[in-house]
Amino acid sequence: MNDTANRRSHARLGSTARILWSVAGSHDIQVDRLRDVSPSGALVATASVTRAGEEIRFDLLDDRGERFATGLAKVVWVDATRGMGIAFLALGIDPSLIAALASPEAPAKVLPPRLPGTVGGPPPFPGEHLVAARGGQVGVGVDTASDVDESDVDDEFAPQIEPLAVRRAGIIIGIDLGTTNTCASYVVDGQPKIIPGRTGSNTIPSMITFDPDGTSYVGQRAADRQILYPLRTVYGSKRLVGRTYRAQTAADLQEHFAYPLAEAEGQRFGVRIDDGVISMDTIAARILEEVRSTAEAYLGVSVEAAVITVPAYFSEVQREAVRRAAREAKLVVQRIVNEPTAAAVAYGHKQSQKARVAVWDFGGGTFDFSVVDLSAGQLEVLATGGDNFVGGSDFDDLIASHLLVEFQRAEGVDFDPDPQQIARLREAAEVAKRALSVQTEYLVEIPEFTREPFKHLRVEITRERFDEFTASLVSRTVAIATEVMLARALTPEDIDDVLLVGGTTRIPAVQTAVADLFKRRPSKRINPDEAVALGAALLAHEIGSGDAPTLLDILPMSVGHARVGLAFVPIVARNTRLPTHREVTLDADILGEVAMPIFQGESADASRNEYLCSALVSDRALQDRGRVIVRVSFDEHCVMAIDARDARSGRKLVTRLDRARPLEDILRDLGKPDTGAPSGAKPLAVEADPWKLPKSRLGKVLGKLFNIFGR
Repeated sequence: MNDTANRRSHARLGSTARILWSVAGSHDIQVDRLRDVSPSGALVATASVTRAGEEIRFDLLDDRGERFATGLAKVVWVDATRGMGIAFLALGIDPSLIAALASPEAPAKVLPPRLPGTVGGPPPFPGEHLVAARGGQVGVGVDTASDVDESDVDDEFAPQIEPLAVRRAGIIIGIDLGTTNTCASYVVDGQPKIIPGRTGSNTIPSMITFDPDGTSYVGQRAADRQILYPLRTVYGSKRLVGRTYRAQTAADLQEHFAYPLAEAEGQRFGVRIDDGVISMDTIAARILEEVRSTAEAYLGVSVEAAVITVPAYFSEVQREAVRRAAREAKLVVQRIVNEPTAAAVAYGHKQSQKARVAVWDFGGGTFDFSVVDLSAGQLEVLATGGDNFVGGSDFDDLIASHLLVEFQRAEGVDFDPDPQQIARLREAAEVAKRALSVQTEYLVEIPEFTREPFKHLRVEITRERFDEFTASLVSRTVAIATEVMLARALTPEDIDDVLLVGGTTRIPAVQTAVADLFKRRPSKRINPDEAVALGAALLAHEIGSGDAPTLLDILPMSVGHARVGLAFVPIVARNTRLPTHREVTLDADILGEVAMPIFQGESADASRNEYLCSALVSDRALQDRGRVIVRVSFDEHCVMAIDARDARSGRKLVTRLDRARPLEDILRDLGKPDTGAPSGAKPLAVEADPWKLPKSRLGKVLGKLFNIFGR
């Protein structure tokens, strides 16, 4: 929003602003005056008594009755004479507009603002008023605030969550950082447009090749070199970005990568090139750098900021890895957005009607399913789930395996293909997959596939046969979508429309499975290859103009800590509304130390979940049977923060987040899984083995190949 618009809004608000609200899940609408407002909450002068703890959806109205903000709040207290106090859970409005609602003059020094819906007390009471806080932000203050020592302030209060609408000068682009292809876009004249790659295509292959002479190539130039340098060309790196390296996990996943996996610095996954290891985080940074330079060349201006999308089922450490990669690529991340949410933004662009949309996001390397409620100026994610190892590249590998088996059967030979033959098989398989999406049979031909004996590969594949050996992949996505809806007591009948996103949704068997599940044909309103990037561009444009919609997101996977016996104790549950915080109390050891390994996932066995970090606290005052309260917080952007305090005195404790200690040592200290439950934890459930991709001939070859080359 520009300065002129800001001044106009300020002039129209004054003390007559009103709130239009309804209890969540109810159609009862109330219009009441606001008596006081702060970034953390507000007082509503209402005669309608509402129970504390209920959530209300609301619009803020100016003196003309026009909406200038929307959001979600929780009723903290109710008083028959005063009204009710609400704490903001999400609010799509710039703090300067909130400040326009206040009239009292500000004292010189104040307490910092409280975190909406997370820390601090209830919403401000009538005796409090809006004041200017440090850093030019808006906070809640009292007249005695000038007597408060700022050093004490930092101990008592957390910093304010950054508003969703963060304005920044210059162009902000949207980036769909894909597993197989990356797409960038921007908004011109109110419409999102794709930024073409250097070759004119709408996407940039998410690949990088390291030539033997030290030269590296990103994008299409890397794809062109894949067959020439198969062991030096990295693809699908997004699947492993940010993940904690474990030898057994690497051995299991090696079957899906035609280059050698290895451990990079900081216990990260990487690729071995010659005598060194390059982390997947660095690969992501190089891809984002290519996107930025391509966008600058096309737009003719400097690009310094972006909204970047990630799979909804990305863990916290993977999201942080994308942020680090963006910083390395000289991009300021305005927001990390889930891919299904971005697609829903594109779907609902310029649509005023309310709708509940299921987003079936099936890309090259990942599958996400989310249910999103759309209304004017607001998107609310109700439930989400996914699998970061089910995607179009897995269809390619199964086709490649089929081609190899059929070739060997027809020619009466048995051999393991070399890296170049594997690359040729995968390239031919991708072409076949695309062809079988529009025709019922396809002849795959690879000239001079073998030299001794000298043979051409010629294998015909029918769509029916293709559907047979890829059926397990499609069934996996249906099972995920069904589970996500059941978790929130939703049925297919509760969904107004189904949005297909990602190139893999072009496969007829996928479209049929979606139609069978929802008993209707899915929507084809927007290009599935571009929907996520277009939605990211719209969000980038709206953030840049200060008019971003309210995004009410949820935590995709539970976050918790590990106890002795590898028991996983959830702290913040899956599908929890953001922002949020939860606390856990732990006993210090005789040295006054607490070490809390933090994992993310849904398994009762911590070792099956993704390791995030360990929260470490050490303080002499804890040596005498001390107890520590550890708080885990997530903001609107799904950014995690951890702090701790002494359970007896309430004193803030220094908390260090450690990732240096080897995960294997942490798991060893926790011991083997125990059928008995440790204190405060539920017993380990009897779990089925986690779903795994179907074994393939090509996967077996890759496993053997890199046992030879080493990791």
